[in-house]
Amino acid sequence: MQYQYKIVSSDPKLVFLQLLETKGLKATKQRQLVLDYLLNSKKHASPEDIYRDLCKKDRSIGRATVFRTLHLLEESGFAEKISFGDGRHGYEFKFGRPHHDHMICVECNTVIEFINDTIERIQHKLAQTHKFSPLWHRHEIFGRCHECSLKKDLGTKS
Repeated sequence: MQYQYKIVSSDPKLVFLQLLETKGLKATKQRQLVLDYLLNSKKHASPEDIYRDLCKKDRSIGRATVFRTLHLLEESGFAEKISFGDGRHGYEFKFGRPHHDHMICVECNTVIEFINDTIERIQHKLAQTHKFSPLWHRHEIFGRCHECSLKKDLGTKS
């Protein structure tokens, strides 16, 4: 379920505070740490990675707080869950970022973000052809990154 609230700022920190207020939740230091982590992260970190990294900054942060805050950020549209293809997942900050798609390495979990106007036009045309009104979409390509492909090729040669 996505929460409905009126956005009064383009500053994600202020909008997050507004969301917490709407939900009757406190703006704790720990929740702010989770938001800051996603805002500053250059990777698609798993909940466990986020928890472990944040524990280095603040030993008082709890695993449940991290997981609940990630869930809140996801259901409110601030963050998106990205599947690694092996049952695990990571998160990326989504608020205010342009739409993009992902290529995900099934060996090392590297996530390559890309934008391709041709793919977007084809999806739009397909929706029109089928009289379908898309609300959103997610395009994920699973395979091996260049480095893992090279390792795989080297490992199979005798």
